[in-house]
Amino acid sequence: MKKSRAAVRTVKVLEVIAREPKGLSLSEIAGLLDIPITSASDIVKALLDEEMIELLDERSKIYGIGVKAFFIGNAFIANTSIIDKAKDIIEDLSNRTHRTVFLGKEVNGKITYIYKHEPKDTLVATCAIGSQTSIHCTSLGKSFLAHEPEMLEALKDVDLVRKTDHTITDYNRLVEEVVSVREKGYAVDYREQNDHLLCVGAPVFDNHGKVVAALSVSGLWRGDEDVEPLGQLVRESALEVSRSLGYR
Repeated sequence: MKKSRAAVRTVKVLEVIAREPKGLSLSEIAGLLDIPITSASDIVKALLDEEMIELLDERSKIYGIGVKAFFIGNAFIANTSIIDKAKDIIEDLSNRTHRTVFLGKEVNGKITYIYKHEPKDTLVATCAIGSQTSIHCTSLGKSFLAHEPEMLEALKDVDLVRKTDHTITDYNRLVEEVVSVREKGYAVDYREQNDHLLCVGAPVFDNHGKVVAALSVSGLWRGDEDVEPLGQLVRESALEVSRSLGYR
C-alpha cells in the first residue's frame, strides 16, 4: 500500500516536537525533517487548528505538543503498566486516608492528571482526568522538580504564577523547598494551589530511576495536622508503584 507523504510528514512533525520539551520553531521543524518550510507551515497550522500542538511562546513562535495529543495518547496510556499497576495501590491509599488520590505526569512543563480515585464520602470537588495544573505549586509538580534538575532550572526565568497567598513565587525559595522534598522523599502543597486544600505527593520512578509520574493525596486543610505520617504513607505507596515498574 502506498504511503501518504503528507500523513507521514505530519506524524514526523509531531515526533520531533514531542522530543523537544522546550518546543521548536517552524524553521527548526523544517530543518530537522529536511522539508520545505512552506510544507512544514501547512502541517503546523493544521495541527494547531486541531489542538494537537500549541504555541508555547507567542513572540518567538515556539510550538509544543498540545493537550489533544495527550488525550489521544491516553488511550494507550490507559493500557500501560504504570496505571494498571498503580490502580490498586491508589485505591488502597485513598480508602486508608479518606482522601482523593491522583496520579500525574509532567507534560510540557505542566502537571497532567492521568488517573484518580475518590472516596465515596468526598466533600471536595477535584480536578478532571486530562486537566493540567502548574508544576511549581503542587505536590505532584514538586515531586518532579526534586529529581529533574533541568526542569527546575527551566523555571529560573519564568514568572511563577501566584494561585493563593501561600504560593511560592520566589525561585530561590522554590529551590529550597525542592531540596527539602528530595531529602524527605515527599512534597507538600500547603494551600498553594487552592486556599482550602492540603496535598501531599511523592515521585514514582521507572526501572532506570527516572521520575515518570507522581502520586498525591488531596484533602481539606486542617491547620493542626501533622503531615509527616501522611507524607511517609504517600512515599511508601509511590515506592510500591515504582517497585512494580522495576525500580530498585
